[in-house]
Amino acid sequence: MSLRDYIIKLKKTPTASLSDALNQIGINGTLNVTFHPTLEGVRIAGPAVTILHSYSTRRVIPIEAIDAIDNAERGSVIVAAVEGGEAQDIALFGGLMSLASKVRGLEGAVMCGAIRDLREIKEMGFQVFYRFLSPNTSVGRTEIKAVNVPVRYGGVTINPGDVVVGDDDGIVIIPKDRVAEALERAKRIDELERKEAEEIKKGEPFSQVIRKYARV
Repeated sequence: MSLRDYIIKLKKTPTASLSDALNQIGINGTLNVTFHPTLEGVRIAGPAVTILHSYSTRRVIPIEAIDAIDNAERGSVIVAAVEGGEAQDIALFGGLMSLASKVRGLEGAVMCGAIRDLREIKEMGFQVFYRFLSPNTSVGRTEIKAVNVPVRYGGVTINPGDVVVGDDDGIVIIPKDRVAEALERAKRIDELERKEAEEIKKGEPFSQVIRKYARV
């Protein structure tokens, strides 16, 4: 299968199953912080386009981030973070960036910091997972250090091209060379849980079902 085919299947797979699948192969792929979705119940999956900010008082337009959106392949996920910080009071993404991303055909965005224009983003129907809200512009507060470089956040290194999967539970990063294995393991996990659920619905004791399948 092509990466696109895998991503279509990953988009239907819960992050909980993918997180467990990665744990089975010794990888922590879960961003271990709380994200908020602009659209509840909307799952995204796509290859990462990473943007690394650094703190700065220079008043410069983040043109490299804008170029990254224009140059991203359809179905990509923009991932932005500030080097060595949280950017709780700095909006790394807003309405215009969301609109440009949507028109470009991008899958969504993950902002390891704040966003602004929340109502506008919701109304246009673009999925952004964000940490904080702030009306503050990034101009005069950060500048772009690099695009499509490894970004470290939430205990995970996100490399360009790694597959980002996000849903209401959180964000999971799948290394691009482990996508097939992670998906196969997640499918087996989901099948086990389906069987467990069927037995529980029939009235089988919960503890008995868990002992039988060794899965919870």
